[in-house]
Amino acid sequence: MTDDKPPTISLLKLQDATLAAITAIRDEIQHLLDVNERRDEFAQTIASLVYYMSGRSQAVTMLTSWSMPWDAEIVLRSFYEASAKIVFLALSPADHREELVEEFWVELDSIHAIRRARKAEFVQPKSESGNISDEVFGALRDPNLQDLAPRHNKARRKEIEQRWSFAEIVEALAEMDVPQGRLEHIRSLLHMYGMASHLIHADKSALDLMTDRLHRPEPERSIVAAAQAGRIFSDLVYLWFFCADAIRRAFGLSFKNPSGIAGALDLVDRHGRPFADMFTESQKDFYQRLHHKADANGDTNQRE
Repeated sequence: MTDDKPPTISLLKLQDATLAAITAIRDEIQHLLDVNERRDEFAQTIASLVYYMSGRSQAVTMLTSWSMPWDAEIVLRSFYEASAKIVFLALSPADHREELVEEFWVELDSIHAIRRARKAEFVQPKSESGNISDEVFGALRDPNLQDLAPRHNKARRKEIEQRWSFAEIVEALAEMDVPQGRLEHIRSLLHMYGMASHLIHADKSALDLMTDRLHRPEPERSIVAAAQAGRIFSDLVYLWFFCADAIRRAFGLSFKNPSGIAGALDLVDRHGRPFADMFTESQKDFYQRLHHKADANGDTNQRE
């Protein structure tokens, strides 16, 4: 028998449900990594990315819980990057994974090493020889220490970098056919990833976004802030699950407690949905006024 009573509207309860769900999913991923009999570079790459993603997940949760959503969005972008790479590798055809892993660890690293070496040349020593900075930037330019020999021409390097960009990975995933259907919905990540880019670059859009939040009247401002926190928590949970499911499929294994994961996801949805509903309701008047203004401007332009 299910409990159909509406959940208490509480960010604290949503946070607790989020942490519980992430813990359950992370444990399942660790189980998959432990029981997987293949110990090849593909499995090691997945494990390394999961470890990286886990650290970013903890940081996002902490920043969100401390009412620092803009900082959380910036770190969340890095979480997006790691999770997208995991799913991209895991859902790619098995006969293509070795090539992708080689690109990830070797080809991309070579491209980045050359770029770092070029930038290091711009650093001018500001003290006598032997300064530690000289050692650091000298090591970045030393061909005996770094892989600085170009492996490909410029066009090929651009192709590799583009394939591993977040936007290209998302497009590749959106076009994939998997047992549960096409992954077209993953394109929704591009919007929030783009908004995080504005925050990182501290551009006009970022300042406008933060100014808009500050000048919204109460209780709308609190509703919008709560909805943002709810969306961040939901993003964390569902991307964790997306990664776990992709890893499971890649290894040809099963979850040890699928009902536990399903229950954890349901609890996050139950506690998170009210915040999304409140946000939608709070914005109806604003967008109606916006559409009326656009219609009025359109009529004026037609008369002119």
